[in-house]
Amino acid sequence: MNIGEKDIFHVHTYRCGHAENVSDEEYVKRAIAIGATGIWFTDHAPFPGDPFGNRMKYSELDEYIETLSELKKKYQGKLDIHIGLETEYFPSFDDAGYYKELKARENFDMLLLGEHMAETEPGEYTFSWDKDKLNAEEYIALGNAQIQGINSGYFDAVAHPDRIFRRQKTWSEDMDAMAEQIIACACKMNIPIEINEASKNQNNHFRKEFWDKAGAAQIIHGVDAHTLDELRVL
Repeated sequence: MNIGEKDIFHVHTYRCGHAENVSDEEYVKRAIAIGATGIWFTDHAPFPGDPFGNRMKYSELDEYIETLSELKKKYQGKLDIHIGLETEYFPSFDDAGYYKELKARENFDMLLLGEHMAETEPGEYTFSWDKDKLNAEEYIALGNAQIQGINSGYFDAVAHPDRIFRRQKTWSEDMDAMAEQIIACACKMNIPIEINEASKNQNNHFRKEFWDKAGAAQIIHGVDAHTLDELRVL
């Protein structure tokens, strides 16, 4: 995966349900207007049966790829358009072959690992935990899921790896150990990890303690844009 110096990485679309309700082409036009050379669309991936919220419907996936493919042709020579998805790693969907299906899709460029929740048992997820359990254990489950995802070989980059610690107010030795495991795994698999600019605007989503350990890793920068105004060349 080769991200250009003036590329805008990590962009969502209206399909996820929590982004600005504008067309994909508006993002393309804004990227050109601010001097970008490329844009990487990574909307939240759907799953068969639509079991999760805050992402496109499974029935929208073909249209998402087809629409962006047409824009890629239309704006060839003006802007490099890359088509991807941001998704969690869930073992049961891996067993069902879903990630292989995504990677095999025509005109599809990349998978971005973004672990917002973890599967703890087949069909059971951390979002069902109570607040106390989430505060104490969520980062462990999400960190282990990140490591599983990186090791799976499906993913081209890791989004906001430090966001798993968002519920932890005080950095601890256990968090230190988890950060080291994630970074070492990304280095071993030669997968870049993302400094997420949007994380810097939310309490505890960006963790300097994590990035202080990431010197050996490949680091990329993503805007995590959900609106036109969040597009920028970093």
